[in-house]
Amino acid sequence: MIFKYQKYIADAQATLPVVSAVALAVWVLLPVKECPMSFSGVEYGLWDCVPRFLKEGYWAKGLGIGCVALAVYLMAELNNANVLLRVNSRMLSSMLVLLTLFVCPCLDFQPGSVVLVLALLSCFPLMASYQHPAPIYAFETFLLISLASLVFPKMLWLTPLYWFLQGYLRAFSIRCFAASVLALLLPYWIYAGVAFVQDWWSGFMAHVWAIVDVKWDAFAFLDVQSIWVFGFVFLLFVTGAIDFFVNRLKDKTRTRILYNSLIIHGIYILFLILLFPHLFWTFFLLLLIDTAIVFGHYFTLTHTKFSHIFCLLLLMMALALAAYRYAPDFFHEFNLKDLIQWIL
Repeated sequence: MIFKYQKYIADAQATLPVVSAVALAVWVLLPVKECPMSFSGVEYGLWDCVPRFLKEGYWAKGLGIGCVALAVYLMAELNNANVLLRVNSRMLSSMLVLLTLFVCPCLDFQPGSVVLVLALLSCFPLMASYQHPAPIYAFETFLLISLASLVFPKMLWLTPLYWFLQGYLRAFSIRCFAASVLALLLPYWIYAGVAFVQDWWSGFMAHVWAIVDVKWDAFAFLDVQSIWVFGFVFLLFVTGAIDFFVNRLKDKTRTRILYNSLIIHGIYILFLILLFPHLFWTFFLLLLIDTAIVFGHYFTLTHTKFSHIFCLLLLMMALALAAYRYAPDFFHEFNLKDLIQWIL
């Protein structure tokens, strides 16, 4: 019976409410701490224009939790709109909650919170455009990407990827390309006008330069926690991608194409993380979208003895990462020799 837990959890309608309640209790009951990461400077565009009180204390925690809650709701709607799972399950949304709970070191209101919501919103018109090359879908998709780039300029590096995905989804045309270019330029046209009137032109040009600026020595920004978290989520992503490739014929053609698009999107995000490691924690939230979907597909639809044991091992790893996040002082003072002596 123990090896059937995976199916029970995946099929239960109570999974998402229970997981959400646990996550909310953890986030609310833990004392408010200052986010260890700085999101100031040209790399985060107009984020410095956000009122300071919204980025500190309970305001920051409340808005951060609100963004995660909105992202979880959007994930559920994305699943409903595109039938990403062959069964009635809320595992994709539950997986997104678990990933943010276990591995993210900071859930305060930050540029990544805005980027996460807008990136999920962009998936709706992108997936809806499958075999429907309508300019309105292209305009909506790229407008959301451009809006996200106002607080995170490197978001525009996803533009070539979205053009490629439009072609892969058979939704690319000259009119769609023109609509995408207009959508990308619209927020910056307004921004440039305001900057010219308010004498912010130097700041606008610094924002534009931040889009193309590459720091080749940025690997110094990575710490041990980032590496462990990246390795864990990478394992989940690869597991889900390989399992889908092996069992892809069980899904419909449209579903296979959508999952292939998500896997391509995840691989591209991995490339951007390696290219811009100093922006790891913002790009990482984009990777969580792809990982939650592909690994949620694996957890929901793959029921073998190996998968049950493997998921138990992954759960133990996730709990260890959560402990490392919420109780870092214990790990800093941890001594393996003392532990062995205590056990013996």
